[in-house]
Amino acid sequence: MAARLPAPDIPQTLDALTPEWLTGALGPRWLGGARVVKVDAEPLGEGEGFVGLLARLRLGFDREAPDAPRTLIAKLPTSVAENRALGEMLGSYEREILFYRELSERVGYRTARLYYADMDPNPASEHGAAIIRFVDRLPMPLIGLLMLLFRWIARRSTRRYLLLIEDLAPASLGDQVTGRDADACRAIVEQMARCQAPFWADPALDERFWMVRLDLGLRIALLTFRSSLPAFEQRFAHLLRDEDREAFAWIDAHAIPLMQALHAQAPMTLMHGDFRLDNLFFDGAGPPLVVDWQGVGRAPGVFDLAYFLSGTLPPDTPREDELALVRRYHDALVAAGVRGYDADACLRDYRRCVVLGLHRLATIDLVDLGDARGARLIDLWVERALARARGIDRDALL
Repeated sequence: MAARLPAPDIPQTLDALTPEWLTGALGPRWLGGARVVKVDAEPLGEGEGFVGLLARLRLGFDREAPDAPRTLIAKLPTSVAENRALGEMLGSYEREILFYRELSERVGYRTARLYYADMDPNPASEHGAAIIRFVDRLPMPLIGLLMLLFRWIARRSTRRYLLLIEDLAPASLGDQVTGRDADACRAIVEQMARCQAPFWADPALDERFWMVRLDLGLRIALLTFRSSLPAFEQRFAHLLRDEDREAFAWIDAHAIPLMQALHAQAPMTLMHGDFRLDNLFFDGAGPPLVVDWQGVGRAPGVFDLAYFLSGTLPPDTPREDELALVRRYHDALVAAGVRGYDADACLRDYRRCVVLGLHRLATIDLVDLGDARGARLIDLWVERALARARGIDRDALL
């Protein structure tokens, strides 16, 4: 169990992570009798994460402390107001903290060790799903007004969050800008299946209010898509073909029944929610270490698969290579004990998630993309995702 301090002591700037505070936060569990006497903070992740601030902390001690981390990673909400508001509205900061507190040691994925996690309490969080369901039943114009109100409130949130987790260096961080070919993705999709299998159709996931369902708030999501699409089509006009514009028109008309069909037929399991190379560390021939759990929730397992491949594979990847990865994922599910989910259903649901991924990607204007790398990443992501979606018989997915 990681150390926690009372709520008044949750720093929100790197300067506030003082030696004295870190000594109390790490406590005897990690420091023994030692004290932190020096800390150097190095900001990280420009152009990689959009709603969080990351920094590497280098620590010095007053005596030998064999269990103490010499470096660790601090994670705070971003200082970019629009991105911070989005993180608040999605519950991203709270979900990641609760994941590390309650689930990180059970997921099967290799991930960072937790040293400290705390946040200001919010009694309304446990009722978040009920609030979304209520709003989602309202007339569309009223939903739009309420979303503006919620965003205004989120921009003014003073709620505090802080994670201190293991520094995974010298493991190398994946690079979504570079991407990976199908051969390099095989071991990753196999690990994904092995780690999803223990949670397959597990009703215990429903007991955690912060494990949000992907199909929650479908009309809200459609309204967001419709308001974002014109700017998206203008920005990426150089990448869009006529068939892509037809796909977005189809999504506008059918996204809700498509999502409903997916969730009616595909079993739910653990969803990472942002499974991409920029959130994977590699330290040799073994499976990657998976970080950034702000999107964790419940969804059909192929959601993470489609999200990963759509953002990773080069646009010219042969279709047969992509489908071979889907088969390998399904084979790994079966080998891990999943039953009653055949290969044809897996492929159908994968294609559903590829199409729905365009629905999600079109709302990228909600995020400040930061530096040139962030903008380049999104350009490549859109190009790759469009390539994966082309040629899919969308009507057959319903």
